[in-house]
Amino acid sequence: MISVEEALEKVLSYVEVLEPERKPILDCLGQVLAEDVYSAIDIPPLDNSAMDGYALRAEDTHGASESSPRYLVVVGEVAAGSMPTKEVRPGTAIRIMTGAPLPEGADAVVRFEDTDEVNRKSSRGDLSQIGILCQAKKGLNVRGRGEDIAKGNLILKKGKVLRPQEIGVLASLGRSTALVIRRPIVAILATGDELIGVDQPLAPGKIYDSNTYTIAAEVSRYGGIPKILGIGRDSVQSLTEKIDEGLDADMLITSGGVSKGDYDIVKDVLAEHGEVGFWTVCMKPGKPLAFGVIKKVEGGRKGKVPHLGLPGNPVSSMITFEQFARPAILKMMGKKILAKPAIRAIIEDDVVNTDGRRLFARVSVTKRGGQYHASVTGPQGSGILTSMAKANGLAVIPENSKGAKAGDMVDVQMLDWGEEQGEVKTLPIVSIVGKSRSGKTVLMEQLIAEFKRRGYKVAALKHSRGRMEIDHPGKDSWRFAQAGSDAVFVSSPGKLAFIKNMDHALNIEEIMPIVGPEFDLVLVEGFRKSKTPKIEVHRKELGDDLLCSPEELSAIVTDGSLDTDIAQLPWGDTVTIADFIEKNFVLKSQGNAVLAPVKEEG
Repeated sequence: MISVEEALEKVLSYVEVLEPERKPILDCLGQVLAEDVYSAIDIPPLDNSAMDGYALRAEDTHGASESSPRYLVVVGEVAAGSMPTKEVRPGTAIRIMTGAPLPEGADAVVRFEDTDEVNRKSSRGDLSQIGILCQAKKGLNVRGRGEDIAKGNLILKKGKVLRPQEIGVLASLGRSTALVIRRPIVAILATGDELIGVDQPLAPGKIYDSNTYTIAAEVSRYGGIPKILGIGRDSVQSLTEKIDEGLDADMLITSGGVSKGDYDIVKDVLAEHGEVGFWTVCMKPGKPLAFGVIKKVEGGRKGKVPHLGLPGNPVSSMITFEQFARPAILKMMGKKILAKPAIRAIIEDDVVNTDGRRLFARVSVTKRGGQYHASVTGPQGSGILTSMAKANGLAVIPENSKGAKAGDMVDVQMLDWGEEQGEVKTLPIVSIVGKSRSGKTVLMEQLIAEFKRRGYKVAALKHSRGRMEIDHPGKDSWRFAQAGSDAVFVSSPGKLAFIKNMDHALNIEEIMPIVGPEFDLVLVEGFRKSKTPKIEVHRKELGDDLLCSPEELSAIVTDGSLDTDIAQLPWGDTVTIADFIEKNFVLKSQGNAVLAPVKEEG
């Protein structure tokens, strides 16, 4: 049995980035740019007005106000798309529309709202002059030439995934086409005599073929082009014919026929047509998996088509697609971010893991009070496809874990979040624990100073056993709280305090959403019962026993030597301790995808 990571590495080794193609920009959405794009023009091409108003000389408005207007002679009008024919001279103005080129001599635009034009029109007054009701500075409401894009600049880099905004930028440059990595064509074949098409009457002993449609929809969702081959029956001839139909694709995905209990004919035909391995992966559902290449001959030349064989059970098929086929398709499209975005959530149900495999539990994720919560979507059988329909996430229970209890924190892959939302780091949290007088507070001080010296943004969290009083009776913050405010913020130059009365002691998971994601590292003093990585400060003079059990600790800072396999760091050597934290927690925290919104409950 191989790990999920080993299986993914093997699958990805069989696929390569596809060649580029040039196509209309509207057809390029979601594809990867295969060339650097430089601008041949300035955008905007000329200084122009950002507002409807009057183009004028700023110095002519000196001292202007509603009570003391400055009157200018209106010498013309210029609309967007036309060029001005007159110049703004001292004491004059030109009526101008948004986007129209700025007339020569003008250096500011005053909005209609800041003139007396409305009053003049309503009273049928003289429009040959205009009253300016505010003082303008040079550049007011003026967009400068090349303000957005300067001629000759690199605008979009090769490797950029094209979103609607990049499509718009290409259009603004006058480009109707773009060179992008082409979309892979993925052939899809379901196998099994028990399957029938969705447009046929349901006969006894038969089931509708749902996998073809699920897989085809997922291929489309992640940017591929599905090619549906239909159903391969349990015969050499049928399977061979169907496989041959898919050899012009960039990848072949089959479902069914890879488990130990399946008819060997499916495995035999797949193996005969190429180099296909049949593996058991340490995951549930989805243990059986096949991958390799199918051989083909095209135009007298031999070639290979990557093949991925998924289990036949619909949930197993979907989850293995997400873990293996999806990253392969993204790689072929030239994308770099292959991992699904993941969050930490409080699981609201007990999840049992009985056989030492990585378990992917279907969950519904919501957000309450700044914290993600995940609830299991019902029975978790590999044939219950509605468990996926109700889910927006997969709770990942590690292999060799017996499961998770309600209230535990778990990792959740978010099914509906896009990989291309960018990359973020997972905020690393390290608890410094130890007995009283062990020196953990001193170590916290030293580590904060060391990480600041290294350029990191550090937050510190202190666990206090006693009641904390920071808003004293009589102070404004105390009075606000007494009046019933649920939370009080106190802001002063350079500082912000947040005070909230709680009905229970918060754990780290509840505190972190308040701390926010802006920091590179959170150092915690205490919270030894939390599940965050812990480093214990040990002093020989306080005895050889430890405050935490060995399996809870990532390292021990000690002034002696202990009989343990846990990493031991020298007490007083702040640089070495900081190096350990930086290597094992800070640097490893990079690489998850940016988080997108989840429905927040009231």
